[in-house]
Amino acid sequence: MVDGGREVCLRLFGDLDADARDELRRELYDAVHDNAAPQLVVDLRDTTFLDSEAIDAILEGFLLARQAGKTPQIINARGVVRTVLLVTGVLDLFGATAESSARLGGGPGAAVLPLPSDGRDGPAGSLRRQST
Repeated sequence: MVDGGREVCLRLFGDLDADARDELRRELYDAVHDNAAPQLVVDLRDTTFLDSEAIDAILEGFLLARQAGKTPQIINARGVVRTVLLVTGVLDLFGATAESSARLGGGPGAAVLPLPSDGRDGPAGSLRRQST
């Protein structure tokens, strides 16, 4: 927990691929449900690789956060990780503010990528699962 309990931060490191997917899903689920913080932050500063399985797990965690009334963010996506998010089009789903990253210890100007609105007024609606 950071920022006086207003945020829960999940700091990811190393290579995140299919082998890390299930554990990442569990950690994101716990981060969403095991606290009352209104914001979920995923810090990718020490992440060296991110594949589609990990991206899917992060997006699922963000959907859970939205459903729980939390605001999800990704911070510090850099190098290969940022490139993967950009090339896959995932980066386009996020906006950036330096203030949140600085508040979380990322320093001024570090990339912060919050998930867009809940779909009623932006592209995040494409991330929502349709009920059948």
